[in-house]
Amino acid sequence: MTELKKQPYRKIVVPIDGSGWADRAIPHAARIAKNNDAELILLHIYHSPLAQYRDSVALAQQQGLVDQEREQIKQHIISIRTDLRNEGVTVRGHMIDGRDPAFQICRYVQAEGADLVVMCTHGRTGLARFLFGSVAQKVMQRLDVPVLLIRPDNPEETNVDDSDMPKGEDIV
Repeated sequence: MTELKKQPYRKIVVPIDGSGWADRAIPHAARIAKNNDAELILLHIYHSPLAQYRDSVALAQQQGLVDQEREQIKQHIISIRTDLRNEGVTVRGHMIDGRDPAFQICRYVQAEGADLVVMCTHGRTGLARFLFGSVAQKVMQRLDVPVLLIRPDNPEETNVDDSDMPKGEDIV
């Protein structure tokens, strides 16, 4: 019987959107990157709500707002990158302009030859998921590489009173 040799991950992409939710995937990805001596890539898909009004915005001299927003995102990525480098993680950041985050993430992963995606799911269910869709779900469906989904802790679930929980018995 031949033993399958586990291939280490070499490039790990972490899509981030600037929210605390998305950033919760980073420690998980960093741990995997360190354990595999892999490169971690922080990926942000930038789509300004003002993009469809680009000409009007320019005319109204509001381009400064768009530039300021992009700079804030860039600084956020640099801050995370610096912290991870201080922890010994090989990491870089990348920002892409685009409207469809799932499409852009998949396109980037394929172009980079990444072999793992680690991302947070916002945990939407029911009608909200139906109406807004799930970027994570679309990425999973479109990619042939593993996608590790991190579900952020739900504060309501972490403060459960378990004083009346039945005590179990270890069976050895």
